[in-house]
Amino acid sequence: MNVFSDCDRPELRGCALTIGNFDGVHRGHLAILRRLRELADEEGVPAAVLTFDPHPAAVLAKRKPLSPLTWLERRTALLAETGLDAVIILSSTPEFFQTPAEDFFHGLLREKLAIRAIVEGPDFRFGRKREGDIRLLQEWCGKHGIRWDIVAPVTMEGHAISSSRIREAVLAGRIQEANQMLSRPFATLGTVVHGAGRGAALGYPTANLQRLRTAVPGTGIYAGAAKIGDHTFAAAISIGGNPTFGEDQIKFEAFICDFSGDLYGQDLEILFFRRLRDVLRFEDVPALLDRMKRDVEESRTAALAYLRGGLAGLNSQNTSSSTDELSAVDDSPVDAAIPKTPC
Repeated sequence: MNVFSDCDRPELRGCALTIGNFDGVHRGHLAILRRLRELADEEGVPAAVLTFDPHPAAVLAKRKPLSPLTWLERRTALLAETGLDAVIILSSTPEFFQTPAEDFFHGLLREKLAIRAIVEGPDFRFGRKREGDIRLLQEWCGKHGIRWDIVAPVTMEGHAISSSRIREAVLAGRIQEANQMLSRPFATLGTVVHGAGRGAALGYPTANLQRLRTAVPGTGIYAGAAKIGDHTFAAAISIGGNPTFGEDQIKFEAFICDFSGDLYGQDLEILFFRRLRDVLRFEDVPALLDRMKRDVEESRTAALAYLRGGLAGLNSQNTSSSTDELSAVDDSPVDAAIPKTPC
């Protein structure tokens, strides 16, 4: 898949196109991208996505923009996995978003890109102050012989899947709900920094992450995984304070099972499988260690469930898996990487 930073490319002329932020590349997005691929193949042209960085809200909104579900490199990689031919990443500028809808359609889509087809969702808007809507898009496409299709929203539990709905679930710690809408485990990326070292003293050294690139799940203890090089290790993740030791500062820490090495200063990708429990205050250190051991065992079990059955495996996970089952991941990395094709 080719990645471009502008539309002035001969390879893009005559493409089938979809336009959007595609934050999360969730199941609703995947439905649009599948239809785009179909139309592109029918027309015998490339399938391309036009997206923006940073999120337009960071430029247009007077308030602080919402935290994204994906960082740019991951969003691009997820788009590539859907079988696209090209992604165009335009820089979000106030000047670009002042383009009138008519100029956007005729100048960019018709003249510069000469699109043959366009696929969008029903809420698609374009041009200055979002003045262009689906009705106008259909009218102009019809006049100029451009194929178009509007893909119905994908729903879960009777409500449309959207980036905002997923973000709400993540922030509330409802990770399994978010994962179902994403079709893959939610992931974040952060930089490993030095911590207080208390975890190492207790026998559970943790990677302390700061400068997180995405929305951060609500406080709690989570079963997940850490991607290091070509391997993915089971991980028990803590987001919150340390009330047993009288610490209220919110921290992001991950105990990476069966891994030893220096990660300081490196960017670390963390996957979230499910929320295990609240952050609790324990009466003494032995009680804390006992619960930490259980958290690690449950994290290994969740990683094994994902390795064996993906999200379906996590949903049907039996947390009382036997020691024999757990031994499959006790001594080796859990290669629970994100599937190469969308679910």
